[in-house]
Amino acid sequence: MDGGDARTIHSARRQVAGPAWSPDGRQIAFLSSNWSDRGITPGAVFVAPAEGGKAREVSSGHRASAVSLEWSDDSRRLLTAAHELGGVGLAEIDVATGRRTSLWRGDASFWEGSSIFSTDGHGNVAVVRESPTEPPDVWLARRGPGGVEWERLTRLHTQAADLAIGDTDAIHWKGADGWEMQGLVIRPVGSGGGPYPMVTIVHGGPTGAHKYQYHAAGRGFQLLAARGIAVFLPNPRGSTGWGLEFAESNIGDMGGKDWEDIQAGIDHCVAEGIADPERLGIGGGSYGGFMTAWAVTQTERFKAAVMQAGVSDWRSFHGRSYLCDWDAIHYGDADPWDPDGTYRRFSPITFVKRARTPTLILHGEQDGDVPVEQSYLFYRALKDLGVETELVVYPREHHGFVERNHKLDQHRRTTQWFADRPGYCHFHPCCLPTATWSMRSHAPSLPSPPGGRRLG
Repeated sequence: MDGGDARTIHSARRQVAGPAWSPDGRQIAFLSSNWSDRGITPGAVFVAPAEGGKAREVSSGHRASAVSLEWSDDSRRLLTAAHELGGVGLAEIDVATGRRTSLWRGDASFWEGSSIFSTDGHGNVAVVRESPTEPPDVWLARRGPGGVEWERLTRLHTQAADLAIGDTDAIHWKGADGWEMQGLVIRPVGSGGGPYPMVTIVHGGPTGAHKYQYHAAGRGFQLLAARGIAVFLPNPRGSTGWGLEFAESNIGDMGGKDWEDIQAGIDHCVAEGIADPERLGIGGGSYGGFMTAWAVTQTERFKAAVMQAGVSDWRSFHGRSYLCDWDAIHYGDADPWDPDGTYRRFSPITFVKRARTPTLILHGEQDGDVPVEQSYLFYRALKDLGVETELVVYPREHHGFVERNHKLDQHRRTTQWFADRPGYCHFHPCCLPTATWSMRSHAPSLPSPPGGRRLG
């Protein structure tokens, strides 16, 4: 129908993404879950009548978080790609019953852009797929009577065959309340037996996940592995891939039981002989940056920390961020102005006098999601308290860095900060080729942050 007045079909406090009309025009399917970063929309699958009415979840009880969906020609089923139990999966959901039929699940991940997959009308599915040992390429999943068979259609990164990277393994442990937890461990390149120095990287979101990705590209984790450092990538409660209830289980408690889950995972790595308890580090960006600041104000077990674009004071974040509705939802409608309430209780700055861990702080100057003053505040507090710290602010950058030199500098500084701890790195000398990481200032006239460094 063309023209006419707009009308509301569905309204919810959760985010809504990926709406798709059924071929018969009677229903609209969509994804919905807790708010997270823009474009990160894994969640439950809902279907609403096109004429309006109550939407119903058709993925209840599924231990997966869909990231893309497409209707079958007869409007009876939905093909989904999903984060599933730490990996990725393709499945069909019967819209009438909610029954989920798994087509394939693997220790890999799909590229998540505006569309995750495309189909050819004959049940075949094309995706951009990667794994810890395979860079992103286009793959075709051919569906047949025996299941799904994969064919790689491109080989765009042949140089990857020349790279030595650390092995990636899944680990499982018991978190708070005995909940089952999963994460990944990247072992040092060419490693023998542990225990190794280990850095825990907390993912952003928190409605996100550490996935089976090619961590030698873009993320810098394999740079740590190349220096003899193990990398622990935990998926605590609040992560996607285990269904809607798990993804929303830290609402009102960010920094509570999810932090307990992470600590229990670190303890597990120590008990399993993976991590040396005297050589532990922690880092992360966005929510992972908050959790890094939270960690160094809650324990002295870490020898080094790298906080990127992290929240140090939830009240000032609420007052300044573009995302003031986000924290209001994630802290369960707590009053940000209650002087003794949740916002104060979970702000790292409240407990900053406990901090002893050397902490590198990185932030984009134009970040509107987590404003840069969050880092100024934490940096100033650490300096006043005599804690070893360094602040680096990157001009023109927003919540995620995009300029090549800035990304290179971020990875160089992060790797060096951990590797330079006394007794932390296996190898000596701990130095990266300076030619690889050289930088040139592009904005010499711009001011430096108070007490920190400003890069061009």
